[in-house]
Amino acid sequence: MTDDLAAGRKAYAEHRWADAYAHLSSADRSAALDPSDLERLAESARWSRHFETLLDLLERTGSAYGEAGDDRGAARLALSLAREHFQRGDSAVSSGWLARASTLLSDDTECAEYGLLQWMMCRAMSESGNVDAHRDLAVRVAEHGRRLRAPDLEGLGLLDQGHALIVEGRLDEGMAFIDEANALAASGSLTLMAAGTIYCSTIFACRNLGDWRRAGEWTDTASRWCERQSVSGFPGLCRFHRAEVRRLRGSLDEAERDAVDAADELMGSAPRFAAWAFHELGEVRRRRGDPSGATAAFRRASELGFDPQPGLALLRLDQGQPDAALQAVSNALADESGFVQEQRAFLLPAQVTIAVAAGAVDVARAAASALTTLAEASTTSAVAASAAGARGQVALAEGRVDDAIHELGRCVAGWAELDAPYEAAQAKVELARAYDGAGRHDDGVMELESARAGFERIGAAAAAADLTSRLSAWASGRRPVRTFMFTDIVGSTKLVEALGDEAWDALLTWHDRTLRSVFEQFAGVEIKHEGDGFFVTFDDTSGAVEAARAIQRRLADHRREHGFAVQVRIGLHTTEATERHGDYGGKGVHETARIAAAAGAGEIVADLRMPPQVVVPSAARQAGSGSPARTRSSTSGIGLRSPHDMQTDQWIVPWISTTLAGSLPARWWSPSMFWVTRVSSLPRRSRATRARWPAFGSAFHAGELSRSCHERRRTSGSSR
Repeated sequence: MTDDLAAGRKAYAEHRWADAYAHLSSADRSAALDPSDLERLAESARWSRHFETLLDLLERTGSAYGEAGDDRGAARLALSLAREHFQRGDSAVSSGWLARASTLLSDDTECAEYGLLQWMMCRAMSESGNVDAHRDLAVRVAEHGRRLRAPDLEGLGLLDQGHALIVEGRLDEGMAFIDEANALAASGSLTLMAAGTIYCSTIFACRNLGDWRRAGEWTDTASRWCERQSVSGFPGLCRFHRAEVRRLRGSLDEAERDAVDAADELMGSAPRFAAWAFHELGEVRRRRGDPSGATAAFRRASELGFDPQPGLALLRLDQGQPDAALQAVSNALADESGFVQEQRAFLLPAQVTIAVAAGAVDVARAAASALTTLAEASTTSAVAASAAGARGQVALAEGRVDDAIHELGRCVAGWAELDAPYEAAQAKVELARAYDGAGRHDDGVMELESARAGFERIGAAAAAADLTSRLSAWASGRRPVRTFMFTDIVGSTKLVEALGDEAWDALLTWHDRTLRSVFEQFAGVEIKHEGDGFFVTFDDTSGAVEAARAIQRRLADHRREHGFAVQVRIGLHTTEATERHGDYGGKGVHETARIAAAAGAGEIVADLRMPPQVVVPSAARQAGSGSPARTRSSTSGIGLRSPHDMQTDQWIVPWISTTLAGSLPARWWSPSMFWVTRVSSLPRRSRATRARWPAFGSAFHAGELSRSCHERRRTSGSSR
């Protein structure tokens, strides 16, 4: 035996991984090592972070065992390679090595290697969403381990039984199995890989159940274990979990540093898990008010094969894209894999918030109900607080203000008890809205001031600045109001297919130039331009109305003169504005997007009511010079002329079709909701059918509205 080989074996036994790697590598260069020493060298490479040589060493070791006729050894190394490739995102290669191990062990089932193969198959069942098979295999793995006195297998089997039960909604039962697995890990009888896996999976389960206090304790325990074992292969995951805990506790600077370090460490050893760290980094940056940094982190997570939810969906909501956000978080919840289903308590609160903002109250109600069911099956305070907040948001959306105040108050108290300052501040903002809806203005101001202080304390600068602006407006007895406009080309996908990329680009350039000239003419400020749509804001309602009419008029003129122009739909909404660093967000923006989505080709849908706290300017100013106006209470109902009928001064009486009404939340049925459209786009219906259209904001009942429309067409001499 050479000196290097003896020194390498001694260093390996003492967990001095860097020394073991150096000595065993030197011995390997002098003479070929036997399979067991090659396996020691490979493990030393793993724990000393020599990932560039690890795969080669594992392959050499497996071949050496095969040449020696040791099928169990060759299978063990095949399983090691399957795991390494899975962590690196090489799923096809991982499956190949798993199949190789299965072939080697086909006639040898009473061994630890066969139990390990069964455990990896168990994990595959979890990935596929086969909960029953996952649980049954986990039971067999644990029994196999007890029968063979193989503590690694018993611990891993107990661990996965716990995860399967959590997915089934049996939360406390599941955590009992996971606790038993941790007791085995703490006994010191498990290998490093098995013990580390159990520690990390336990923290993951605690996080998914919202048991952040327990997650923090296990994170500290795992970190100390890594230090005792001189292990540098697991700290990336430990740092990722520590970043989550610190983020919840409001230590955003430390959380960001941990997330960056975790991502760097995991990129070398397990890029698939590095994606989790990038998602956490995005979550931290989103809270700090760094949307570009958050977007970059979420994009990196996605590139590594991880769907960065709910963080990315919440970022889309912050950016005024509620429909895209709702689609993203709903798609995530539809994923049947055990990995995702275990995180339902993590995803459902985001779905409720986003669905309410998108006006999908039915979706929000169902998500809140599912979250309540999870809370009832769990003793965790975080899930209970999330469920109360979800019920409160739904109650507020449905106009049940007293219920909303009760539930949101419970939510605030729950997050405060858990020392989760960001979540508590968010809940206080919702509670302030509920107080405002109940006419308790002073209570609302107090909650907003408390929320702002919480955001400032943890460094959530953008959220704090938003509340400062809102409080300033409230203190002056008014709220800043803007008229928002969303535009969108109807049928753009089909147009691209029909015209081809080059012609479409030319058409889109003309469209953008035309609309921008109108915005400039009527003092509109372009906030965003994404794809074939614009988001624009106007200080003056009449300017927004005239701009919308001018857009449709120019498109109609171009269509008449040149035979073609794109069809554009437009949504207008006068509402309270929430400005965020040159952008706008909040409920009003989301509502505007929903209003625009209700319009058809060549149509304008507008809700121009003023918020009740705002002093409404004169009707003439709101409607535009020479335009008729109607006022009811504190809202201003403005009759809008058809954008295409320029030969008459007649006005379409405010109305909304029953079809449109059925697609919008009930709270939008107001005397100031108008659908401005060409009369020709109205369906051909009998007088009796038209009599069912409700008329709002005027003295006309439905039958008189029908006659009014008929009279307007007769006097204008228009075929429309």
